[in-house]
Amino acid sequence: MRKKIWAALLLLTAAVNVIAWNSQAFCDWHVKHLFPLSVNLYGRLMSVFPFSVGEGMIVLAVLFTAAAIVMGFMRIFVRKGRVKRLISVFTRVYAWGFLAVFMIMTWNCFILYHASEFDETYMVQKAQRTYTDRELIQVRNHIVEELNALTEQMERDEDGFLVYQGDMEQEAIRAMQKLGEEYELLSGYYPQAKGITASDFLSQQYMMGYYFPFSMEANYNTSMYIVNVPATLCHELAHLKGFIYEDDANFIGFLACINSDYPFYRYSGYLSVLNYVEKEYKKASGKQEFGSVSLAKSVCADDIFLTSEAWERVEENAVVETAVVKAASNQFTETTLVINGVSDGMKSYSRVVQLLLEYYDGILYDYEYDGGAVLVEAVTE
Repeated sequence: MRKKIWAALLLLTAAVNVIAWNSQAFCDWHVKHLFPLSVNLYGRLMSVFPFSVGEGMIVLAVLFTAAAIVMGFMRIFVRKGRVKRLISVFTRVYAWGFLAVFMIMTWNCFILYHASEFDETYMVQKAQRTYTDRELIQVRNHIVEELNALTEQMERDEDGFLVYQGDMEQEAIRAMQKLGEEYELLSGYYPQAKGITASDFLSQQYMMGYYFPFSMEANYNTSMYIVNVPATLCHELAHLKGFIYEDDANFIGFLACINSDYPFYRYSGYLSVLNYVEKEYKKASGKQEFGSVSLAKSVCADDIFLTSEAWERVEENAVVETAVVKAASNQFTETTLVINGVSDGMKSYSRVVQLLLEYYDGILYDYEYDGGAVLVEAVTE
C-alpha cells in the first residue's frame, strides 16, 4: 500500500511538472494563489528560528547522501541479519525523502520557472519594444550620475570603507512592502532574511545570497562588502514572492532599493546593476566614450564583492581552493537554469539591462509608436 501511495504521489508530481512546462496560465495561477501559502505559513514558521534553517538542511542532506552511498555498498555484501533490515529501512526513508524533495522543489521552485516574468506581468507593452544604444547610454549615464551624487552622502570609517548604522534586514522588508503597494504580487508578509554561517565558503562561490525552497528563507552572505547587502536582501526576498528568474530578482531588488528613504539603500540599488549596464555600454560605445559621465573614484572603490582583508581570511580558512569551488558552483547553477528552461543559463542574469530600459521608458526617454525611441535629452556622439 505504501509503495502505491509513493508511486501515485510521484506520478502526480511529475504530471504537475508536465502541466507547468506547457501552461503559463497554470503557473501564474500557482504564483498568485498557492505559492504565497508557502511564505505565509511555512516561511512564517521558519522565521521563528534566528539562524538559517536551510543551511542546516544542506548539512543534513550531505550527511544523508553520504550515508546512502555507504548503505549502497553494504547492500552489495550483506544479504541477511539486522544490517539487511537496517538497509531496507534506510532505503524506504531515502525513497520518501527523495519524493519530498521532488514535491517541494516542484511547488516552490520548478513551477515558478514557467510563470510570467516581471515585465510580462507589469510592463507588457514595453516588453515588446526594441531599444537602441542611445537609450542604453542614457540609462547608464543616469545611474552613474545618481551614484556620483549618493557617494558624497555615504558615511565611512577611517579606512574609507562604508558603514551603516540602521537595521538593514528590517529596512529590506519595508522597501519590499513599499514596492508591493505598486506591484500586487510583491505585497504582503516577508520573513526576515538570515545571514549564512558559512559565508566564507559562499564567498568562494562568488554568491551574495540564495533562496532556499525547503525552508522558504532568504539567505545572504555576511562576509561580503556591506554595500552589497541591501540589494541582495531585496533580491532574495523577491524570490519569496514567486519571481524565480535572476534578472527579475535583480531588477526588483534594484527598484526596492532606489525607492527607499535611505541613501545607503539607494546607493546599493544603483551599484547592484552598474556592472551589467557598464558591460553593455562598453559593447555599444566601443572605444568611443560618447556622451558619457565618468564614475567617481569612490564609487569605483565601493564596487567590490569583498574587501581585500575579507578575501585574505577566506583564502586562509579555505579547505578547497576558491577556483575549484567557483567552477563547481558555476557549473551547478548553469545546469540548474538550463534544466528549468533558461536556455542561456547564467547569461540570463544580465537581462536586467533590458528591464532597466523598459523601466526608464517614459522617465528618461519617450517611446513613439513608430518603433523608435526619442530621448528627452539628446545624446551627442
